[in-house]
Amino acid sequence: MAQTIAVLRFLANMSVPLGVNAISRGLDLPTSSCFRILKQLAEEGYAQFDRDTKCYSLGSAAVMLARRALDPANTFALIQPRLTRFVAETQTSLCFWRRIDRNRLVLAGFIESPHPLRIHMSVGQRIPLFIGAVGRAFAGELGLSEKDIQREFSQLRWQDSPDLEDYRHQVSEYLRVGYAIDLGNFAPGVTTVATILKDALGEPSFGLSAVHLSNQIDSQKVEAIGMALARLKQDIHRHLLGCEQGAAG
Repeated sequence: MAQTIAVLRFLANMSVPLGVNAISRGLDLPTSSCFRILKQLAEEGYAQFDRDTKCYSLGSAAVMLARRALDPANTFALIQPRLTRFVAETQTSLCFWRRIDRNRLVLAGFIESPHPLRIHMSVGQRIPLFIGAVGRAFAGELGLSEKDIQREFSQLRWQDSPDLEDYRHQVSEYLRVGYAIDLGNFAPGVTTVATILKDALGEPSFGLSAVHLSNQIDSQKVEAIGMALARLKQDIHRHLLGCEQGAAG
């Protein structure tokens, strides 16, 4: 089992397809063992074998498994039509984050803006739970005390760190208006507006971040996107996720 997992990891990290000998050398495995594992993975769709080049690459079954791991409940697919409409109406890219443990988020879905100059983010990337606009929103939804906020804030590494008191105020503001804002703190030149979605049990489990280049957006549009996000959150909670509304909407 350990060897099979090692082969899968190797396939996932390869930049180009490789033959059995190259893979076995890279993993320091006997060629016969490596061939047997690759053959079985190919039969199950977890590896792809090119008969012309005799090389292997990661198979579609592995890709589908990884995607399912990012979003086990398939929440992104459920709400995607509404997210796509939001992107078309606001001309912003939209990130769908899933909380994966006590202090991490994974990007489980992404819809690019139709704007010619837009931001792209890679599905699967991970960030600290309390960083950026989505982090401020999670801090509010989880009801962090001032002491908790100070502790979590001290562990964050920003490109341009906000002041702790400003961060606290922005967490409180999220609870008032239903969205949080990051003006270039997480990523220079990028403005992000975020809100939180709860799962069917009422737990804050997902984040939505509208991402825009700062030089293409003014304060009025930031506010408009925030209000649109808050309405989107209410719509999704009411019609799709079946959870109760919290203080922020």
